[in-house]
Amino acid sequence: MDEYSLGLVSYGLYLPAGFETAEEIAGRSGLSRERVVRELGIEKKCLPAAQDLPVIMAVKAARQALERAGEIDPAEIDVVIWAGDEYKDYIAQTAGIRVQEEVGARNAWAFDLIGQGTTLLVGLRTAQSLMIGDPSVRTVLLAGGTRNIDLVDYVNPNTRWMIPASASGAALLLRRRHPRNRLWGTAFSVDPEMADEVFVPGGGTVRPFSPDILNTNAMFFQVARPQEVEAYLAERLAPRLMGLINRTLAQAGFTGQNPDYLALRHLPPRERARVLEGLGLREEATDDLADVGHHGPNDVIISLDRALKRGAVKEGSRVLLAAAGIGFTYASALIQWGPA
Repeated sequence: MDEYSLGLVSYGLYLPAGFETAEEIAGRSGLSRERVVRELGIEKKCLPAAQDLPVIMAVKAARQALERAGEIDPAEIDVVIWAGDEYKDYIAQTAGIRVQEEVGARNAWAFDLIGQGTTLLVGLRTAQSLMIGDPSVRTVLLAGGTRNIDLVDYVNPNTRWMIPASASGAALLLRRRHPRNRLWGTAFSVDPEMADEVFVPGGGTVRPFSPDILNTNAMFFQVARPQEVEAYLAERLAPRLMGLINRTLAQAGFTGQNPDYLALRHLPPRERARVLEGLGLREEATDDLADVGHHGPNDVIISLDRALKRGAVKEGSRVLLAAAGIGFTYASALIQWGPA
């Protein structure tokens, strides 16, 4: 086995117990229930309670991953990486160090990554690079939470496509030369001209926190050029994902072949159908996440978990994780599930 091969030892997930139904979303947004389901692709989504904070949810997922791993003591973890969203429990919080303390990884180095909806896959690549560059790095914990649901104004027509945003925590425990669930390859791309199209105006250095921005639209996601972003999502989102998926497969030596399972981020039904049709995949080769919503970087692990539970991923399956986020940024990773 390659000295620098990386394997997924275990994963953890935390989903809030509460849900918001399509009917409730329709009532808040002014859309009909049919449009919520047909255009946004959600029957219901997770609704966080007050205590379901991003770092707390990530810690719960990390503890689950460690419990599933069994033989790994938290003290053996060399690096802890925050792989969730930028919006966390506190402004300017170093969440990776918070996770490190909570799980007992007292010997680890910890830091935060921010890659919007792709952070977990950026974390996979970062963990692999750390193992290649530093022989002392053997075990890495990726953990992240998302609660961007708080930043979405349901009645803003320019950010209607963000209404599926939900909340969760996810974690991956990775180890050098682990004999199962080997990472075969990753690929990334961005559209730099779209960098400042979607953002929350309030709370940054351009518009610092002040009484005049509280309870205004400055506290929610806004779109700088609504028509351009709408056209971008309709014309370029699916092709960009498909191109990156094919690139990842080609890098791993599977040119012209499909994954056995595609752990795809939540997409509106039209875009999701375009991706599946373009790749020649059937519905059972992925999950629409219509009953949990969109969880940013955690979508791919939620999808993988559901596939394992229903038997869509088996020993030897090629699993491709594909994510995208505002920026706009794209990422994919290929894992061989089971023995390396």
